[in-house]
Amino acid sequence: MKLGQNAGSADSTIMNEAHTTELGERKFIRTADLKFKVKQVEEAVINIENKTKTLGGFVNLSRLINTIQDSTNISISQDSSLQTIHFITEGFLILRVPDYRMDSLLTILSPLSTLMLNREIHADDVRIQVLTNQLSLQRSVRTSRRIERDINIHGRKLSEIEQAEKTNEENEESADNAKISNLTLDDEISFSTVSIEIYQDPGIRYTEVARQRINKEFQPPFLSQISISFSDGWQMLQDLILLVAKYWIVLILMGLGYVILFRYLHLNKKIESYRA
Repeated sequence: MKLGQNAGSADSTIMNEAHTTELGERKFIRTADLKFKVKQVEEAVINIENKTKTLGGFVNLSRLINTIQDSTNISISQDSSLQTIHFITEGFLILRVPDYRMDSLLTILSPLSTLMLNREIHADDVRIQVLTNQLSLQRSVRTSRRIERDINIHGRKLSEIEQAEKTNEENEESADNAKISNLTLDDEISFSTVSIEIYQDPGIRYTEVARQRINKEFQPPFLSQISISFSDGWQMLQDLILLVAKYWIVLILMGLGYVILFRYLHLNKKIESYRA
């Protein structure tokens, strides 16, 4: 009984070793996402960039943003004002460091933080994906070679050759894609990605700025204004005379209507007085 158990255990060990040999060692893509508060964002960004380069890495993205929340101006003299600006400062970095140096980078960054809000570290095993790409590449290469051999030996008609070459081109494209995918994975495995978001306490900035002068619109001298007023008045009188001359018939009709209405009302009053 023990012999059978030992045999089964040995078979299991052999199978595990076979799978391990086929799949290879584990291949991890490691990433880290950090968000923390610092004393001064600008100094922290420069510090992080320098430490990354010291560890053999590089900065993929570095961004510093000052966002103004509000701004006010108060006059402090005839020619100047005091400008008060409330703002927030944020920084965002994407770093690439050798995988074996990522833990060192995280340790170095820890003293910069006054408050850690978020810290996530991921390790994705991609050895299955690498193996899949390798098998796809090998399969595409074998298929392409077989098609090329068939074209040289059995290719007769032009249409058959064109179809075979098209199939061969598709296989080569598939092989290229598998190769590029593995190169991308190798780069992500070799160099870990660290994304960092940092911020600081809201800031206030006081600046003395020149006060804007209020310029009055130009006005001509007083006598010139009187002359212009007389000229405008005379023009209005001329316009009125022309308007009357243009609509004289309307004015006459209005006058006749008024006379008729006045006489009619006067006649009614006399009749009522006689009746009384």
